Amino acid sequence: MKEVKALINLLKTERYYFLHNRTYWWSVIMIFMLGFITAPAYRSEIFGPKEKIAENLTDILNGMVYDSTFLLIIVSCILALVLGQEFSWRTIQQEIAAGHSRLTVFISKIIVYLTAFNLLALVFPAAGCIRESIYFGIHDLIGFLSDFVRAAADSFLFNSPVLLIPIFLCFVLRNMPRAICAAALLTFVLSLYLGYGMMLDLPVRFLPSFQIRQVISGTEILTFGSLAVSLCWSTVLLLASWKTFRSCELK
Repeated sequence: MKEVKALINLLKTERYYFLHNRTYWWSVIMIFMLGFITAPAYRSEIFGPKEKIAENLTDILNGMVYDSTFLLIIVSCILALVLGQEFSWRTIQQEIAAGHSRLTVFISKIIVYLTAFNLLALVFPAAGCIRESIYFGIHDLIGFLSDFVRAAADSFLFNSPVLLIPIFLCFVLRNMPRAICAAALLTFVLSLYLGYGMMLDLPVRFLPSFQIRQVISGTEILTFGSLAVSLCWSTVLLLASWKTFRSCELK
């Protein structure tokens, strides 16, 4: 019970931190503007060039979630910036010095950062849908909200493993500039491999970003295989992050 209470207190502290973090909120504004400005491009190219023309607002939603691979590069860098600051500014060291166990601190970071940055990734399609609602209209609000919840769930399931990459890098490097550079490089390489891999028929099914494209585009339904990809990536990165954080020396 003591550990649970400590975790709840840490979660409240993290929530307060994000509610007052200017970097995070400027990022929300930036990604909202990006989604708002680029939304019209998805009317004729939902799932890439010459794939499908949008017929309703749900098509715009799916197209923008499908195309969120490039967005994850930006979001990963922002995550590395915010979490890296906690190491560079000794915030995490202070939490441990205050009596919180490393496990409690670790769990609170994982919960809050995955939630906050999955929501940040959803700002992009949400902004696009707001703009395109003027063009397409909303004829079935309940149906659209249901589609949005489904897309959000798919996004959380398959984007979380990607977001765990910068989290892992922050725990390993414990330095904001190096974590940002490493996160940008690694997510860019994975994105590049996905793009060329799909064109050249290279193995890409092991990538969570490929699985979300398959599910969102309707090419495949949510299967055990796609779930296994997400769970494997998440499990490996979580265990690696915890093992690193548990034994690292905090200066």
